[in-house]
Amino acid sequence: MLSIQTNIAALSAQNSLTSTNNSLQTSMARLSSGFRINRAADDAAGLAISEKMQAQIGGLNQAVRNANDGASMIQTAEGALDQVQNMMVRMRNLSVQAASDTNGPQERSDINVEIQQLKDEIDNISLRTTFNGLGLLNGSLVTQENLTDIPAVTTGPVADQHPEVLPSTVQAGVAVGGATITGVDVSGAKANTTYTFTYDATAHVLTLTEGAGLNAPTATADLSSATFLPATNAPTTLNFSALGISVSLANSTGAAIAGDTVGVALAGLTGGATIVTKPGVSSATLQTGADANTANTTTVSMLDTRLTGGSSLAMQGLATAIRDFNTDATDIGSGGAGATDGDATGLITAIDTANDWISSQRATLGAAQNRLSYAAASLTTTSQNVTAANSQIRDVDVASETSNMSKDQILMQAGVSVLAQANQVQQLALKLLS
Repeated sequence: MLSIQTNIAALSAQNSLTSTNNSLQTSMARLSSGFRINRAADDAAGLAISEKMQAQIGGLNQAVRNANDGASMIQTAEGALDQVQNMMVRMRNLSVQAASDTNGPQERSDINVEIQQLKDEIDNISLRTTFNGLGLLNGSLVTQENLTDIPAVTTGPVADQHPEVLPSTVQAGVAVGGATITGVDVSGAKANTTYTFTYDATAHVLTLTEGAGLNAPTATADLSSATFLPATNAPTTLNFSALGISVSLANSTGAAIAGDTVGVALAGLTGGATIVTKPGVSSATLQTGADANTANTTTVSMLDTRLTGGSSLAMQGLATAIRDFNTDATDIGSGGAGATDGDATGLITAIDTANDWISSQRATLGAAQNRLSYAAASLTTTSQNVTAANSQIRDVDVASETSNMSKDQILMQAGVSVLAQANQVQQLALKLLS
């Protein structure tokens, strides 16, 4: 039907032209932005998935930076610890020199001058080694707990009486071989760790093992003395300095107690002879994952290498030995006998204990640094994979979209031409009126 009022052909052409124009605008927007999804209308479900992925990618990339920052923090501490141990080696050499009787009181006094300077510098390094304002070697980031103040436990599970402390069979008030445990000091120990006692009755050696495994750190105490605990009720302390733990014992039986008796009883406590430390609260927690859960955090505990006011038992023992050596060495100026080879020998032993402890702690830090390196590598791989998946959803396929744009451009030209022809058709109706 030929109609003047309604031009169906033109309307159809206009409708197709509008649709083609919309498609062309979409193609141009995608090619200019590089994204297939520029608004929710482009792909509502895809946009929701992509936004979650982008948040995850951002979190993963930041977690990689966190892990690398943590490794840098450990490296900072490691560099300082290297110098501390270098000074301890020098201190040991001086002590070995002082232990020889080819040196007299005056020479030992001269040696003491350098030892005291080294002691002061170890304290200075411990105090000034920081990372972004965090003290690394001054005890502020040391994961440790002190159980010394736990009241005596005579009956009932420890956990029931002291819910803030994890169950431990070696506690104040527990009887072992006629002796009584008067205190357990774990001020230098690792938090959230189980320490287990074993006893070799043949070698008369009591061993304390940190954690489990073939290479678990250990410390030993010699119980070969026949009168390990004298009848005088004098307290005796078992020092496991390498692990930062000591156990104090007292005799209330009125008769001397042999070391074997205590060792066998201590290792054979019901439920296993263990010391269990509770989780620490002062360590550095690194966010090494994109989500908020414990599997995405890494806890790093530093050291307390201070000789003055430090919490490590090993360093406290060294500080005591240095102080004793200094007292005797400087006594020569007051007419005293001065330091002896025995003083120097005691200093050598204390230095060895402290040096072994620092070496063990450095090994722990090295393991943590390796862990962070693996975590960073894993996070980087995950980020790459998630980024690739997000690209599949959000990024434009340039080749395909260019073809679509070319097609739409041709359709636009054809649509405009057809619309012009449709508008001319109505003019034919005028010929019927002439």
